[in-house]
Amino acid sequence: MGFSPGASWRELPRIWWQILSLYYSLIFRFGEVHPDLPNGVLFGHIEGQARKAPFEISLPTAFADDFNSRFNGLKTSMMQELGEPNFIAILAGCWLVRALQCFVVYACGWCSGLAVGLLQFLVAPLSLTASFIRIQTNVSDCILHYICCGLVAVVLDATDISSWSPHLTIDIYFIIMFFIIDFVLNVIVHMNTSESFGARRMAIHFVYGTFNTKTYFVVVLGCLLGFRVNLVLLCLTSFLGMAARRYGLYEGLLRLIGWPCFAICFYVEHRIGHLPVNYQNAHKMHHYLHDSTAFDAHIYGSGMNEEYFWILAETLPCLLAPNFCFPYFLNLETLQQSWLNKGAHTRSAEGIVAETFGCFDEDNYHADHHTLHRANFGSAYGVLLDFYFGTEGDGTKGVSGLRYSRRPDSTKAGHTVFRIECASGDNRAPRVATYQEDPQEDLMQSVESGQPFMAQDAGLRVITKEELASKRSRDSGGVWVALHGGVFDLTAFHLAHPGGPQVILSHAGLDATSTFAEVGHSPAAKAMGAKRLIGRLEGSVPSGFVAELLEAQAAAAPGSGGKLESPLLSK
Repeated sequence: MGFSPGASWRELPRIWWQILSLYYSLIFRFGEVHPDLPNGVLFGHIEGQARKAPFEISLPTAFADDFNSRFNGLKTSMMQELGEPNFIAILAGCWLVRALQCFVVYACGWCSGLAVGLLQFLVAPLSLTASFIRIQTNVSDCILHYICCGLVAVVLDATDISSWSPHLTIDIYFIIMFFIIDFVLNVIVHMNTSESFGARRMAIHFVYGTFNTKTYFVVVLGCLLGFRVNLVLLCLTSFLGMAARRYGLYEGLLRLIGWPCFAICFYVEHRIGHLPVNYQNAHKMHHYLHDSTAFDAHIYGSGMNEEYFWILAETLPCLLAPNFCFPYFLNLETLQQSWLNKGAHTRSAEGIVAETFGCFDEDNYHADHHTLHRANFGSAYGVLLDFYFGTEGDGTKGVSGLRYSRRPDSTKAGHTVFRIECASGDNRAPRVATYQEDPQEDLMQSVESGQPFMAQDAGLRVITKEELASKRSRDSGGVWVALHGGVFDLTAFHLAHPGGPQVILSHAGLDATSTFAEVGHSPAAKAMGAKRLIGRLEGSVPSGFVAELLEAQAAAAPGSGGKLESPLLSK
């Protein structure tokens, strides 16, 4: 199957059940950590106190241990049972489905357009659970929006205000203006806050990011073509929702129904979105370009394959009760979050501070997630969760001017003390220049030729774990990484790595097989490894793409007769 080489359609219900079971077995247990964590009150309390003076809190770690154990257990089983899917095939198929959906929704109407969108689940079946979990992250916000819509609409209808209220019609002119304004805002944020990406790299982000994030609105607005938005209803609904949050009614509602706040839902959904195989079926579309710009920012921070149920939530209530509601994305508070998200998905340049117009992540907390992939899963409001579960990035200090740290609690067994304080000095994780900023001739020749920079003539040999561990930087003699039993010299390549050098350096001197498999790499990327393979890791047997590379080399060798005689495969 395209979504996984090791699965059949009959196994899909079991896989869906495993993913949903993990989600629901974890999402309601955050009260074990602190009674005010599920409703989000603790996050606001910590931030408020930490901005006045350093704040410390001791939290039990039993839930973190169980959470990580359950997550890693499912991760391991999915990798072993399902294998690595062909992401490029999934991406191409789903882009084709989305393009067809955009055409059909305008040519044939909303019903046909929504039906065509279901084809996504044939191309990427695990995107069904991914998109279902994705909407639950904001489902409480969405429900609050439509409740406020209904209450305000009843009052407007009873007082006859609706009869003279100004309306805005969603027509082709509205759609064109919507995208023009969005484009201008993206340009403003990028020009005002972003580090330089280079013309070619920026063009790729613009084209890919626009299709990945803006076709959502092409479909939604196409379904609502001709819909009339009551502007009085829009304003009063937005203000009522803001008031519910400001005066604690929203948190009280969450406490009453037992549903976790956004920061918790986002963290759990985000980590599950990065599960191997599940990741390539959905959320990797949001991570394909490895770094992030304002053009890659979706209103809900999702990839194209995580949007189907959101499209339904935006359109069906409006189509069924047009006089009582308007789409959630036009709520003034949601539009503000969409604006903030553009800055939060932008890698802020050196010298950019929180006061810079368009900057909403001066510490690059979320931008680093787009290069590290397996770290910084939390929202800016829920950074504590990354430090609690140990998923903060290598060198990550904090976000929004607050610095986080932890230490074992010497007075309580099984507890960890978390310290949050205003940062003094630079609060960003260390960055390494990319090849675009390091135009050394010998480096570029190495990258273009595909030859190792430091070890062209190293030969194929057994490399001890001690020697591997010593190769963690160019200054220490090279950047070596072990993958599937082989050792690769990435001294030159790490600066040209599409995902940035930092993720390679964070695994330098280590066996990164698990990370490599989880993130997923194209056949072309794996083939490039053949010219950088310098040895076999002591005590290991080549597997996966490394074994395939060696088999191909052995078969092509003159006089080999197709037999495997590579010293890398000797035990």
